[in-house]
Amino acid sequence: MINLDQRVAAAFLDAATSSGVAALIAEAEAAVVASEQDAEAARTRALDPTLAAPAVAAARREMEDGFFKRDRMLEAVRRLGERLGEVKRQEEQESHREAYAEALAQRDVLAAELVETYPRLAGQLADLAARVCENDKVIEHVNRNLPDGKKSLANAELLARHLKHFFDGTADIPKITTHMRLPAFKYAGLNPYTWPRQS
Repeated sequence: MINLDQRVAAAFLDAATSSGVAALIAEAEAAVVASEQDAEAARTRALDPTLAAPAVAAARREMEDGFFKRDRMLEAVRRLGERLGEVKRQEEQESHREAYAEALAQRDVLAAELVETYPRLAGQLADLAARVCENDKVIEHVNRNLPDGKKSLANAELLARHLKHFFDGTADIPKITTHMRLPAFKYAGLNPYTWPRQS
């Protein structure tokens, strides 16, 4: 089984994750407390005047080892804290790179779809709107000169949208041919719209 020292060392390699480093910090902090307790217990034994010299020497070595391990783990906690910041930044950058690549791919697909679709549909809608407007003029002329027994004709948009008027009693109803704006796919300063068309 890999011991704590080995796992701390591995945290400074490329495969480290922020969650793994954070867990190691908690483990190292616990090791600091345990090492200090062990060292203090060994120090208490080493200072015991009734203890034989070999046992005193062993207790002193245990005390020194405990304090050294405590100090080593304190330094590990400090360095792991710095490493945690580095790993989090790396993970954030990786997340940003993934989001960038996804946005780039989606953008390219949509740009291709716009090239394929918009000019054709905008052209069709502009042509339809122009013909509806021309027919509106014809309808107006006919309605001013109705044959006997005939009712006024509603225009094509009213008929298509099942409306009686372009007013609902409280506000104007937007008229497609009046309110529709279709920017020209290839921009030209003097002719920026496919619809409405410049006169």
